Amino acid sequence: MLRARVGATLIAGCLGLLGGASPAPAQTQAATMLKYRPKQEAVPYSTPSARDVEACKLEAVKGDGKGAGWLLRDPQGRPLRRFFDTQYDGRSKGSIDVWSYYQDGVETYREAYVNSRAEPDQMHFRWLNAGGSKWGVDLDKDGKVDVWKMISPEEVSQEVLQALVKNDFARIKALLITDAEIAALGLPSDAAQRLKTLRRGAEAKFRTTAVKLTNLNEKTSWLHVELGAPQCLPADAAGRADVIKYAGATVLCDTGGKNDWVQTGELIQVGPNTWRVVDAPAPGGEGGAAAGGAVAESPELQKLLKDLGELDGDWAKKQASPPAPADLVKYNLDRTNLIEKIVAAVKPEDRDPWIRQAADCLSAAAQGAGAKDPTAYQRLTALVAQLDKALPAGSPLVAYVAFREMQADYGVKISDPAQKDPAKVQQEWLERLAKFVKNHAAADDTPDALLSLGWGSEMSGKEIEAKNWYNQLVRDFAGSAQAAKAKGALRRLDLEGKVLELAAPTLAGGTYDVTSARGKVVVVYYWASWNAQSAGDFDKLKQLLEKHGKDLELVTVNLDGAADEATAFVKRTSAPGAHLHQGGGLDGKLAADYGVMMLPNVFLVDREGKVVNRTVQVGALGDEVKKLIK
Repeated sequence: MLRARVGATLIAGCLGLLGGASPAPAQTQAATMLKYRPKQEAVPYSTPSARDVEACKLEAVKGDGKGAGWLLRDPQGRPLRRFFDTQYDGRSKGSIDVWSYYQDGVETYREAYVNSRAEPDQMHFRWLNAGGSKWGVDLDKDGKVDVWKMISPEEVSQEVLQALVKNDFARIKALLITDAEIAALGLPSDAAQRLKTLRRGAEAKFRTTAVKLTNLNEKTSWLHVELGAPQCLPADAAGRADVIKYAGATVLCDTGGKNDWVQTGELIQVGPNTWRVVDAPAPGGEGGAAAGGAVAESPELQKLLKDLGELDGDWAKKQASPPAPADLVKYNLDRTNLIEKIVAAVKPEDRDPWIRQAADCLSAAAQGAGAKDPTAYQRLTALVAQLDKALPAGSPLVAYVAFREMQADYGVKISDPAQKDPAKVQQEWLERLAKFVKNHAAADDTPDALLSLGWGSEMSGKEIEAKNWYNQLVRDFAGSAQAAKAKGALRRLDLEGKVLELAAPTLAGGTYDVTSARGKVVVVYYWASWNAQSAGDFDKLKQLLEKHGKDLELVTVNLDGAADEATAFVKRTSAPGAHLHQGGGLDGKLAADYGVMMLPNVFLVDREGKVVNRTVQVGALGDEVKKLIK
């Protein structure tokens, strides 16, 4: 039964006081309030000892205008419980509809009864602050979450484990992506159908998994989850908008000192703070481990994984935005140290994902430290040498670590303030990329290497070479996001003399098609608010528009990740023009259509809609526009 009202004693004693009725003794009210427990399990909250209850203090609290309730404080004055009636008007007996629970004086959990036209007769459960970020809704009044309004990937993994522990498929069902959410992602029909097919088989898969994981019981505890790196399917490949997902998550749990792995399967982001699974979990190493695989059941490894989780958690809580370079370097080195111990503790067949993580950390640390401290880079090169010696040529793991070493080497050298020959560094980078592509033709990083080769060749003025690299990328990795970008770059390189095709939503909420500007000279300016040059460029473009009036039109293509960033910049600077925005930033459709990889980027279009210059600089636009308008 949904708890819409608390007991008569509490109502009469608590809310009655606010209306002038004689209250029950404070200690009685405190004891009564402390009898109530959260509907959901695993909620962190404080409860005083029986001896301390007498020293607890009860305070009447009122809302702004309507609403009243009681706040219970512990002997130190910290909040313990807050029970509130949001509809109390001073006349009725009152009916509690919000229950708040605190740990060490900070609210960690809240239950709220909702009965309105928008959301009839349901209970909301929210985990707050140190309690977590989940927000679940009970629709059928049975005390269980039917749908999650907010839930993080880590919390999804915890819910998946508890579903298995309790053999409760309804708990998985609450996490499964819905038809409405699939439709909102705007996926191509085949991709949408794949998700629906996986979801249909979820219950049968769940039953099978539950039978296999015989070790799980009420004493099972969640220890750690490995998610790997998130993946972004850009809008031009995914459909309506960018799709963020994890290929899978690997959950480590403990039952009486015995460890088990659980695979969640694919996780997809359906809202700013909401994630979904697409099918049921699988036991052990099945279903494609995100990291870790099967693991030796040892207290040593269990402690290492716990330490790694705590390190990541502490970093997420205290890091600055952006973090100080020295702090970021230390975090990555500390993480590498733990991962190396994990690598030594797991079975050889389970080391691959951990070694990849170590390479990522060392590469990030090396680039953060720069040329002043080569420690991280030296460790990374030693790892490459070790793997080269131990694994066969062409090994995917060797390729992965080698590419991170290349990135670190180039990043350190090109950003060194003392660097005297950046052109030489660039040439060495291109040579190393070409060698990588030759030696690792099918590696995961080869599409990125080919795209970098194409762009680097463009920057070096070698457009024929650039086209060759782009064509190789389109041919060998068709369907990849990098291939879409390369295809766009090939269009851009051959754009002069051809009609520009450009149509997209605007920041103002409408749509724009460049064909509407036929008869005018058009400047197409690709930009982002984070690019320092944009403000100065817009001042020059505004002067150009004022000089040429109705003969000139400015179309700007914003490549910020979020529209609100661009909108704020436009308002702040009074940036002129029709501002196009479609999301995805430099990985979005508007950037991919013409392979735009550096900002600002400017096209100049004549009165017939044909591109006359695809590399013009804003400073040189005045003379170019003048020629076309005459």
